[in-house]
Amino acid sequence: MFEVEISKIEPFRNLVKALSVIVEEGTFNMNEAQIKLLAMDPSHVAMVDFELPREFFDKYSCEGEPRLTVNIGEFLKFLDRVDRDEHVTIKLDEEQARLVILCKRGGHSRRFMMPILEPLDEDVPQPKIFFKASTRILTSSLRRAMRDASLVSEHVKLEISGDVFKISATGDMGSALSEWEKASDELLELKAEEDSNANFTLSYLNDMFGQLKNLSEVVTLHLS
Repeated sequence: MFEVEISKIEPFRNLVKALSVIVEEGTFNMNEAQIKLLAMDPSHVAMVDFELPREFFDKYSCEGEPRLTVNIGEFLKFLDRVDRDEHVTIKLDEEQARLVILCKRGGHSRRFMMPILEPLDEDVPQPKIFFKASTRILTSSLRRAMRDASLVSEHVKLEISGDVFKISATGDMGSALSEWEKASDELLELKAEEDSNANFTLSYLNDMFGQLKNLSEVVTLHLS
């Protein structure tokens, strides 16, 4: 048995939007304390390690440790139909193998049902990654630097060197560089055991970071 109630849908909807950028289908594992999802993207390049505590919801009921596998994009389509002032109940109907979404406002109610899928056979291992550097930066600053980089290249380099965090890109049209010193008001924290850098496809990061503005004003980045 699993059932939650949400009085403000927007934060939950934004979380699912962020998941949908990376994961097509996912298996949520629920227990009395939290909802958890560990999943890879279809190309096995990126991983999502998602945990949502019961305190996030207005009401949270869970018996045992049920599993819920859904198409994330299809789930999001139903959530997009929920109005901001509607009270939402989401419950798992294991007997009928479906997820029920009930929306209420005043004396009016709407109900959506979507099929759940068979649990994914893939067992996603918890990665053992040792990060050598990290930084906490304003989400708006990070997204601005990504937009700057997209002017000149399809790839971007993230680098922590000494007391400086850099985002750079170089292409046929020129180059773009954003730097934050440790004392910057936009950089809340910078730690480095040694200099670290990584290169990424810019469109991939833009898809992920594009959802962050709705979730948090601050982003923590780790580089190995």
